[in-house]
Amino acid sequence: MKLRAWLQYSDREKPPYNPTKGTTITIEGFWQNESSEFDSLDWRREEWLIHSALVPAEQLNMAACEIASPHDLTFEMGWNSKDRFSFGDYSQYGEIQLYALAQLVKHPISQDFSIELSREFVTYHALQKRNPSQYYHPIDNILVAETNLDSHKTYDPTARVIIHRDYLRDFLAALGMGLLISVIAERFANVAIEEALKFAQIEDEKIDEFTWISTNIHTPEFTRHDYFRGRSTIRRNFIIEPYDRPKFERSPWYYFGEKLVQESELPSFIVNDEGKRQPLPKDTYLGNYINSGIGNFGYLYFRPEVLQKYLHIPGYSVFFHMRNWGVASLPGDRGTIDVGINSQGLVNAFAPDIADLSLAEQAYWASFSSLPSGEICEEMFQTRMQQNPPHSPGVVDLIRDARSQLNAHFKHQVSIDLFSDTEPSKQELRRLSVGPVSNQFIEVLELAKLLYEWVIETMQIEPLRNTLSALGGAVDKNLRQIKLLEKILMAKGLNETQTRSIAAPLVSLNKLRIGSAHIGSPELEPVFQLMGASTMPETPRAGWSLCVETVVNCLCSIADTLQT
Repeated sequence: MKLRAWLQYSDREKPPYNPTKGTTITIEGFWQNESSEFDSLDWRREEWLIHSALVPAEQLNMAACEIASPHDLTFEMGWNSKDRFSFGDYSQYGEIQLYALAQLVKHPISQDFSIELSREFVTYHALQKRNPSQYYHPIDNILVAETNLDSHKTYDPTARVIIHRDYLRDFLAALGMGLLISVIAERFANVAIEEALKFAQIEDEKIDEFTWISTNIHTPEFTRHDYFRGRSTIRRNFIIEPYDRPKFERSPWYYFGEKLVQESELPSFIVNDEGKRQPLPKDTYLGNYINSGIGNFGYLYFRPEVLQKYLHIPGYSVFFHMRNWGVASLPGDRGTIDVGINSQGLVNAFAPDIADLSLAEQAYWASFSSLPSGEICEEMFQTRMQQNPPHSPGVVDLIRDARSQLNAHFKHQVSIDLFSDTEPSKQELRRLSVGPVSNQFIEVLELAKLLYEWVIETMQIEPLRNTLSALGGAVDKNLRQIKLLEKILMAKGLNETQTRSIAAPLVSLNKLRIGSAHIGSPELEPVFQLMGASTMPETPRAGWSLCVETVVNCLCSIADTLQT
């Protein structure tokens, strides 16, 4: 860029000089750029300072016209001359009220600097601080704000704060405020002759909306060298206006108001065997769904992958309290959905529950809408429609009960708990409860790894060795859990064939776990045959069901053997 254009800030609309350009907005910042030495003819230097403040929406334009510098948007902490303590979150410029969105705090004793993002902003979006500088939205999983301390050679550290534009304007709408961003910059350049600067000296000339520039020239008498020095200063104010309304639909907080959505905007769902599509009526009785032919007793069909979001995205969850039936929950108490998986592997979901969701969430479910195939999930239908819940304990309860039963016998034998207190995480328990939701057997391998960690790796070696020793068996310190269990069974009088038959599901579980750690597709049919299957399970859910049942039966059989 030519010198005159540089001194006239021809690049002022480009980032980072315009802090409002792009997806993120810089609301606090300071930086310097310098080339060559101060007393050199080719010396160039620039400094940029950015401060901001929240301003009532009705005062926003007035503030942009009257506030002359970022220095007017500083917030001081401590005692003032009127013996009042200021927390550094409020200030005034004449009649204009100013509130801090971010504060640079200097500790009065340690002199350490820190940056505090507005508590209201963090609370409104329920932001998660995942590291010392970054704040993420808990549902969207998007970086919303970033705060950093920048160090300088001759200045104290300064704050650099950027905020995502969309979340900022949403917050402003909820607050009824706008954001004023004030920028001041200075550029200096040494030249041999005054004409090389190619500008006249001006004072606060308005060159654009909320934009003023001043220029002056220092002569050799001032610079004390044989050159002239040009200096230009730009002052700019930017206003960030709030949205017309807050984005209630994505708020992590429960919203009690009416979410106005035109019927034409609502997504459509497959509602019958012929593939008819229509939006779901809201705030109506189940009988109206049935009479209108929407679903089967109000239940719709979906591809099972619809549950992936609820299994893996933070804030969403799905847990099956019965073998194939449970509840899917949205973040921030934004709704629950009765869901189950039928014998054909399709998800059944209660249509009135989906109708209560936001437009975006309905659209997500609609994208997985499926033609009906098979019955409604039996456990769900028997319980909800027939008031006759079947006995069908969920996977988590089955495993917990089997572990508890086996643990009790070991504790009776050697007065030590067999299992440690370690449990899978909540997300892992949810995955175990639901089982595979795709047609890929890799899911069975991944779930088997979790099950192995819960059932086998939590077995403590000491009680296994003590039990084997108490039964008169020889203890080999190189043996791990499964082999020690086999030795215990044989010490109880079982022959090798009987022992291998009982322990086979645990051996198979270990093979599946090993398969999950290797590239490619392992040969699974022999593993399932070891579990007792005559042929390869047709679907991943059938394979997972076999795995769970045989492991539970194995643990119970070992417990029964110890009891005899």
